[in-house]
Amino acid sequence: MPHAVLRFLPAVALAAVVLAGCSDEAPQSQTAPPGSSPVAQQAAVPFNDADLAFARQALAHHQQGMDLASLAESRAANDQLKALAKRIIDTHEPEIARLSKLIEAWGQPAPDDPNLEHVQRDGYVSPGDMAQLAGLSGKDFDRQFVARLLRQREAGVRIADTETQHGRNPDARDLAATTSRSQQQEIGELRGFQQG
Repeated sequence: MPHAVLRFLPAVALAAVVLAGCSDEAPQSQTAPPGSSPVAQQAAVPFNDADLAFARQALAHHQQGMDLASLAESRAANDQLKALAKRIIDTHEPEIARLSKLIEAWGQPAPDDPNLEHVQRDGYVSPGDMAQLAGLSGKDFDRQFVARLLRQREAGVRIADTETQHGRNPDARDLAATTSRSQQQEIGELRGFQQG
């Protein structure tokens, strides 16, 4: 009898090892394997709800900023305002791509309609206001554009500063700090337009 038990021990030990390898409770890796893509490496970096909220809100905010700036390129009378609009487009395009990559890297779905992320938010330019702006040109456009863009930029600073205070992801926090600085500079320029 003892010999029969000994013959089955290696098979039992092998089965135990195989079953242990199939366990659902294996720890999740927090680091990407060496040589993996930057997106895979970013996915391994922790993020929290504040990071995701920032990425979604900033994506919507930037998209609306681009829409506003596009109107100014063809309707503004003030050349400095047109230059500001072009700078907003040039800045926001790569930042929108970066925000989209963050959301994708975290395994989160992109918003179906980025503008929905802004609905009922402070600083959001409503579709009615956008339509009104699209119907203006020259100095009338400039005055309304500056007022709306100023509120939109102030909201962008608040979105970014919330991420800086509560976010966990280094890339999202870095983008938030950059956004806050650039939009504060734009706020100063827009207030100058109002006074001048």
